Amino acid sequence: MSRDVAHVGFLVTGGPFDSERWRTAYELGRAALDDGHEVTYFQYLDGALVPVADQSFPDCADGGLFDEMPAEKFAELVDDGATVICCGLCVDARGIDAETDYPDGVEVGLLPDLADLLGEADRVISL
Repeated sequence: MSRDVAHVGFLVTGGPFDSERWRTAYELGRAALDDGHEVTYFQYLDGALVPVADQSFPDCADGGLFDEMPAEKFAELVDDGATVICCGLCVDARGIDAETDYPDGVEVGLLPDLADLLGEADRVISL
């Protein structure tokens, strides 16, 4: 029995340390990838901060509040075939240097990329 591959999209608007939205997006995307589906993230507003590399948060080590950084988890998703696009306007407004602050494979796009995602994905989850 063959199964269709679905395209699951995520619109992530929350920052890495203001909620667990990034974690929910990661876990759902991870499950979709593991099940053979196509996964695309559009990081909008403070969501553009989620994949910033070399983040730190007080009390992260030794069983603190965060035992894993969001950027590490999103880099894993990219390595496993997910597409991660950050809104270029949001990147600029937050002073992110896309060339040095994002891990390899994280793309910078614009709102037409979000429109494409909304039109092409079978399902879009907004977090």
